[in-house]
Amino acid sequence: MIAALVLTAALAGQAPPAHEPTPAPAVEPHGEAAATEPAAAGHEAAGHEAPGHESEEHEGPAAILMHHVTDRPLGYDFVVGPFHLGPTRHLLFFVLASAVVLILVRLAIRSYREGIPTGIGTAVETLVVYVRDEIAEKNIGHDGAKYTPLLLSFFFFILIAALMGLLPFSSTSTGNISVTLGLAVVSFLAMQYAGISKYGFIHHYKNMVPAGLPAWLLPIIIPVEILGMFSKPFALMIRLFANMLAGHMVITTLLLLIPLMSAIGLLFGLPMIPISLVLALFIMILEILVAFIQAYVFTLLTSIFIGMSAHPAH
Repeated sequence: MIAALVLTAALAGQAPPAHEPTPAPAVEPHGEAAATEPAAAGHEAAGHEAPGHESEEHEGPAAILMHHVTDRPLGYDFVVGPFHLGPTRHLLFFVLASAVVLILVRLAIRSYREGIPTGIGTAVETLVVYVRDEIAEKNIGHDGAKYTPLLLSFFFFILIAALMGLLPFSSTSTGNISVTLGLAVVSFLAMQYAGISKYGFIHHYKNMVPAGLPAWLLPIIIPVEILGMFSKPFALMIRLFANMLAGHMVITTLLLLIPLMSAIGLLFGLPMIPISLVLALFIMILEILVAFIQAYVFTLLTSIFIGMSAHPAH
């Protein structure tokens, strides 16, 4: 309700003022009229430019939508060439999500009483055991315990970052493609480490080519396998980024229906308030489920890709 009222007030405050009727020019003598024609033309051109200038300053629904989902600098923006190194909103919530994960883990550890978890430790241990037994060991094998800390870091960070993004005046750091790129790079390095540490550098990349393959197929298979090696982390990056971004865009769009319909008329705006709020609330509840699903999917696919590197099979 608060978000809807804020959006309505913002658009109402930015609406362009109504144009006042221009008084009819007085009839002048022929000579004076000819002399004032250029000045009148100049004033008319200026009058035509003014509405265009106002429309440029007026924020439309698309600008409000992009303002909500894109990153913004906080304070001074330190620029080095094409890179913006100053603090941003997504960076702030990236750090906050990481801090919340660390605090959550410390609280879970302290909740143990004689080896038995209590309170929040019970919930955290349930998720930890599930990731270890159902994701890491089932997809990686007996080496799964070695990669469980990494998979747990992925799971809890993505989950906390997505849930924090649902809070008022917050932002989802995983809705920034730079963040998902960093997670995908870490996942890619873990895949390569799993194969190189087990088979060595040369044999790891030789395992990409199936044994007994005819030599004439090598020019086709090798580029395909190299492309597949990089497409795995690319798919992780795009999937997480798109899902986190789409949910917030849908919620913002539903709330924007209130001022948009109000601009048509009060008869359309008032019925749209409960409709938009109910639909936005439904999507927000759905986003809680999406947060768990995306954390699970990213962790699951990473474990599968690590298992494929540790146990190559064609």
